[in-house]
Amino acid sequence: MMVRRVKVSRALGPSHDPTPISSTLTTPLSSAYPSTYASEADWDSEVNNLPMSALSLEQKKARRKAKPFPFMSLPSELRLKVYDYYFEGDGKVIDLDPDNYKKYHKKLGIQRVCRTIYQEVSHYFYSSRSFRIFPTHPGKYFKTKKPLLARMKPASRSHITSLELRLGPGWSKPPRGWIVTPALGLQQCVNVRRLLVMVECDPSDGIFNGFRRSDGFYEGFCRSLLTEVMNEMPWLDTVTFDAWPSVKKSGAMMKGLLEITAANNRKIRWGPDRGWTDGPDDEPQPSSNLVLVPPPTEFNTSSVGVLTTMPLDTSTYSMALLRVDGRRWNELRRLHAQIRTQEAADGSSYLEMGHTKVMCVVTGPSEPQRRGGAGGQTKDAAVNVNIVVAGFSSVDRRKRGRNDKWVPPRNQELEAAIAKAVAANLHTHLFPHSIISISLHVLSQDGSLLAALLNASTLALIDAGIPMTDYIAACTAGSTSTYAAADDGADPLLDLNTQEEQELPYLTVGTLGLTDRVAVLVCESRVQVSRLEGMLAVGVDGCKQVRQFMDRVVKEKGRQMVQEGAAEKGTGLDLEMES
Repeated sequence: MMVRRVKVSRALGPSHDPTPISSTLTTPLSSAYPSTYASEADWDSEVNNLPMSALSLEQKKARRKAKPFPFMSLPSELRLKVYDYYFEGDGKVIDLDPDNYKKYHKKLGIQRVCRTIYQEVSHYFYSSRSFRIFPTHPGKYFKTKKPLLARMKPASRSHITSLELRLGPGWSKPPRGWIVTPALGLQQCVNVRRLLVMVECDPSDGIFNGFRRSDGFYEGFCRSLLTEVMNEMPWLDTVTFDAWPSVKKSGAMMKGLLEITAANNRKIRWGPDRGWTDGPDDEPQPSSNLVLVPPPTEFNTSSVGVLTTMPLDTSTYSMALLRVDGRRWNELRRLHAQIRTQEAADGSSYLEMGHTKVMCVVTGPSEPQRRGGAGGQTKDAAVNVNIVVAGFSSVDRRKRGRNDKWVPPRNQELEAAIAKAVAANLHTHLFPHSIISISLHVLSQDGSLLAALLNASTLALIDAGIPMTDYIAACTAGSTSTYAAADDGADPLLDLNTQEEQELPYLTVGTLGLTDRVAVLVCESRVQVSRLEGMLAVGVDGCKQVRQFMDRVVKEKGRQMVQEGAAEKGTGLDLEMES
């Protein structure tokens, strides 16, 4: 141990620094007790006794980064199963409850991972649970004027497949917030197929004598409330009734609700809690126009014969075998269409098939532009199709420069298919040396893109007044089994969305009118020949439904134009309608 000595001037007086003294020997200048500090000899001996490994510097091992689990590479079925375990125990019916923040907010944070998980989790969470239309939880939310549906985003409401209407709370004085308004958001619940009506009490029972507001008040209130809910959702097809044990089907409450449901042509099912086990003899028979559906049973495809006759009974299809968006195998998505959306164009249309949104503009027949003395010499009218896909239409976005004129090969294939199908259907020989331009703009993509483009083109051509043989109605059909799977009992599916198109084989079929004549048939995935017949039969049946829908849209627009006097041939149409 080296001690550095510092010279001190004598002019400064005696130094007060301690004098280093050995710790083992006692001197007159040292203390009688030995020092507690180790001497140089002790320090050197201690260092010499250390092992060699203790004197070397240890190098820390490089920290290996843990590889992230490839969750997105899993099949969609496994990802849905993971979501099922993730949200397990949260309850199947969601009400406006103060504890919703603790129950769901943290778990829904998984949506921030990426856009694909956001869409999958949103669709799974909102489609696998039933949401209560009006709050019944006691407290400050019971009398709120803004129920749970009104607090949700429109995109979230579009994923809901089941709603619950609970009747009984506030039977003597219903809350003022229990009214159906556009702010409630029922019009955005486009995928709702099931409405559960839970009746907790029947005020017409004698036990409520002396406590009623008036005879028949609450029964009338419930009937009007159910009617308004069904009017806001015309696509609703099934109403499930359930009740507490004290409620009888023969009471005034249930009889009124059943009559209202039957008058609106809705299917009626019974819930599992009450069961209505009193027997058919004790209860009055329902009216003749009631559509009573037996309870769901396990669907078995082993007894299915030729699929061209469509023998499957969709009313008994098990709820466990429903598709991801709540539809059955042969159900179309929500259809919405408008024609003459742009007054400056010769013909225009707007079409929605689920979340696939397409806008079409038709120009012509017009004289083509002559360049260098060529062109314009065709015998029949030429059909040109141009497809523009918006950058925000799909999940994957591609940044494009100002001068980027690159056209995806997929668009070129679609343009060629549409141009060929439309040209074969139009009477192009009536317009020689002319050109018909069809411009299609894709605003949103969610499956069945080619079918939506064909349907929008048909409506726009009808609006332009170009003669054609008949409607070209298109739809998609798929199979529930892949090409490699040896599943003889695979079911066909109608009107596939994006998620189903990515996982299953499918084809796009277009027919002429209500006939079975196939005008367009495109299959871009591998499918077994044994399944092709069933897929084609389901697709043709779906095309007939699409054709009927487009015919209603055209007729409704024609009636509107005649009433407004905007049609040039209004007089002739008026006489034809009167006759």
